[in-house]
Amino acid sequence: MLTRIRRVSIIILILSTFTCFCFAQTHSLKPQWNEYKSDHFIVHYHPDIPNKYIREFTRKCERYYCLLTERLGLRRFDYWTWEDRARIFIYESRQEYTEGRGRPEWSMASVRIRKKFIDTFYFEEGFFDIVLPHELTHIILREIIGSKTKVPLWFEEGVACANENDCYVKYLLLVKGFLDEEAYIPIPEIEKMDKLSAESQAIFYPIAASVVIFLLEDYKKEHFVQLCRKLRDGNTFYKTMDKIYGIKDAEDLDEKFLSFLRNKSYRDIAAHQSSGVHW
Repeated sequence: MLTRIRRVSIIILILSTFTCFCFAQTHSLKPQWNEYKSDHFIVHYHPDIPNKYIREFTRKCERYYCLLTERLGLRRFDYWTWEDRARIFIYESRQEYTEGRGRPEWSMASVRIRKKFIDTFYFEEGFFDIVLPHELTHIILREIIGSKTKVPLWFEEGVACANENDCYVKYLLLVKGFLDEEAYIPIPEIEKMDKLSAESQAIFYPIAASVVIFLLEDYKKEHFVQLCRKLRDGNTFYKTMDKIYGIKDAEDLDEKFLSFLRNKSYRDIAAHQSSGVHW
């Protein structure tokens, strides 16, 4: 279990850290870059990248857009159309991406949430399983609740992590282990975390994702839509949670989440079938 925790912590560190760099840069497109448009995305890519790859890349982006909005109960809202489409910039290589965007060498991608820009590079391993759904969810969530709306960090990151491919097994199984090994951190304590170390991230992100999985699984999708709408209207987080979910505060949420988790066996979690993406 500890080996799995360390492995997940590396993935989490990459995801959380590159997001912090996303606001410092502005895009200056090279004249030779090509462009490919779909319903919800405009993809800018290096001319040496094969067109076949770009078409497949864009198809998968559209697949995730539909999957995420459906899972969050937001399918009937078509936010990204025409010139409001999200833009993805694909560099030819990791080196070109890191040097061109000023990113660290371990970075897989970066995002500017307000602009709906995602930067990445050609043939990034794990992009479609982790990076793309994570960053698209960040953009979609903020598109719904507003860029300045205050929510707990665990909620924002939890929604993003809970929509990664195989999130159910990857995160919920870990948190079940945390509970059995007495390593679990209650939500009121998780809520106080704002500066995360590599060690604390290994616990914070799985718990955040698992709490959101609980909310999405034990309640109707309409609850999540209503929550987002009321947050956008300026309502406070737990006041809104109380009205919609009947959850008064972090302590109440923790109690209900632990009840949900204790009713799940390791076999139940491992056998879950709906966490994969079928291309």
